[in-house]
Amino acid sequence: MHSTTSRQTVSRAALKVRGPVASGGRPGLAAALLALALLPAPAVDAQSTGGAGSGIAATVHNLSVSGPGEIRSLTETEICKFCHIPHNPVVSDPLWGHTLSQQQYSVPRSPSAGPGVQLGGQPDGSSRLCLSCHDGTVALGDLGGRGATIPMTGFQRLSPGRSGYLGTDLSGSHPISFIVPNGEPANSSDRDMGLRPLAAIHADQDIELDDQGKMQCTTCHDPHADRFYQPGEVPRFWVKPTVSEVCLTCHELR
Repeated sequence: MHSTTSRQTVSRAALKVRGPVASGGRPGLAAALLALALLPAPAVDAQSTGGAGSGIAATVHNLSVSGPGEIRSLTETEICKFCHIPHNPVVSDPLWGHTLSQQQYSVPRSPSAGPGVQLGGQPDGSSRLCLSCHDGTVALGDLGGRGATIPMTGFQRLSPGRSGYLGTDLSGSHPISFIVPNGEPANSSDRDMGLRPLAAIHADQDIELDDQGKMQCTTCHDPHADRFYQPGEVPRFWVKPTVSEVCLTCHELR
């Protein structure tokens, strides 16, 4: 993928989770995150919306006191701390430090796969990490039991009607945490939208499946860069300039 060069930016690959939850850590990543955690929070231009080269500091995922969004800490100056910790993490890779949600989710079902058949089961991998904030059940400043919850401006967790709130009913969303199959023959169904071969998907530098070949939240969203956001047009943290460019990386019209 194409990443920004700001020293506050961590590659989206750093959010990949190995195994059903995680197994094993990477010393190089631990050292990098420790170095980032020691950096002072940079000044953020109030006019910045996360353009190319600006890094995570200029996005609404910066929950520190320097964050540009309506949700930010009243006291905490470190940016990476809300998600990552260099020692004793909740999930070892990617050194995840935020408390995980314990919720069970309503997930999409596929009529073509048979009545009531689920696509992908419960969210796992990096999607589970994203949902630890975005399902609204865990406080944004709840850092894995490490001391008191960090106080935030306005409210402590996402709630219905707030930007970024997903809740626990994901049945109306695109499936996540499923292994992407290797395309479909042109005559495999009567649908007007098919799947491209895996080789074509892997060739795209912006779209990433996880190490098990699963589609996760981080396939379409880069949590560390918000270069392409356009209100009402392009979602937050989207990995390409338009919605259709992302969709057509995996899907093809028939």
